[in-house]
Amino acid sequence: MLSTAGVALAVVAGIALAPRLPRLRRRYDRAALQPLTRRPDMNPGDERMKLELAAWAHTGAGHGATLLPWQNPRVPLPLALRSVEGRHENTLLHFAYRLAGYHQLDERSRLGGLIYRIGVQLRPLLWFAPRRADTPWDDCWLTAVDAPRLLALARWQPRRPTLIVLDRLQPTEVSLVMEALTHAACQTEQPIRVVVLGREDRASRTPPPRKPQRKG
Repeated sequence: MLSTAGVALAVVAGIALAPRLPRLRRRYDRAALQPLTRRPDMNPGDERMKLELAAWAHTGAGHGATLLPWQNPRVPLPLALRSVEGRHENTLLHFAYRLAGYHQLDERSRLGGLIYRIGVQLRPLLWFAPRRADTPWDDCWLTAVDAPRLLALARWQPRRPTLIVLDRLQPTEVSLVMEALTHAACQTEQPIRVVVLGREDRASRTPPPRKPQRKG
């Protein structure tokens, strides 16, 4: 038989977690985003540039924690944009791959990967805990955009910090994407970072395909 203290503790826990439960239902929005479908090659790329990208991505991202469970975390800089020359595609791919946590799945067994996914999905319940440096971001690698994608981006509600790569899009397409993301950024509690990959020739840069990981 439960003690009075146990019942009271359960009630308090339920009240505290109730505002966080809707966040557990959020899923990767494939109407708005397109996940990575390539695995980086063996060349690790430019380590200095990866450090620069990491510093840029985390600047103004906030720590993701709140004092009370019904509060939304503060994001000083919800949306940021930068460019990367096309010759650094492999470096950017390595950076995005690790930022999204795919390497964590590569290094674990199937069971270990499942446990890792569950931990990531339950992370919204820990409203009081600052975001760890290795917390996985959602990833998006867009090689083309159309009207439905732009509409979905404008309505998109990020569930996690998100890195979006615009792979050799035309300047007008980049402008349309940023316009759509500006609407999303006004409503978000997560940082959005956009990298425009330059339009240099792709010749001789064909990283091997990777089996798409299902976004948790």
